[in-house]
Amino acid sequence: MRSEPDEEQKLTVAELKKIAIDLLSRRDQSCVELKQKLQQKGGALDDVVNVIDWCTGQNYQSDSRYCAMLVRSKVNKGYGFAVVSQAAREQGIDRELLTQTIDELEIDWFALALAQYQKKFADKPIKDFQDKQKRMGFLQRRGFTSGQIQYALQHQDS
Repeated sequence: MRSEPDEEQKLTVAELKKIAIDLLSRRDQSCVELKQKLQQKGGALDDVVNVIDWCTGQNYQSDSRYCAMLVRSKVNKGYGFAVVSQAAREQGIDRELLTQTIDELEIDWFALALAQYQKKFADKPIKDFQDKQKRMGFLQRRGFTSGQIQYALQHQDS
């Protein structure tokens, strides 16, 4: 069992292409994620960069497509902009691309915050200040802004 590939065990460009296509056929990957996985498999940095460029040129890999998938996934799970932004940053997605993708998807963060609030707390009235803080904390941890949280609290009955 080898722990770290040495120079003789580096993968060829053809092998890296096969691995990249295999990874991308399962799901979209960001450039950063694909680069990391190919290097872990034993690819030399120059070869990995060439393979990623080839994948991008063939439209097998697309950061914009990956970003749209990531945003839709997080929004469908009920997360706000802060969580979506953090996930994109971890995957090496450019902030400008993220902003463009969110604009194209026309996400209503206020409606999403309200939907998550109603899903979690239904029609239960707020008992006291501590209960209100708990509810606000829940939405904040899900990535919503204070304005979106206030909107959800004020429109809970509608």
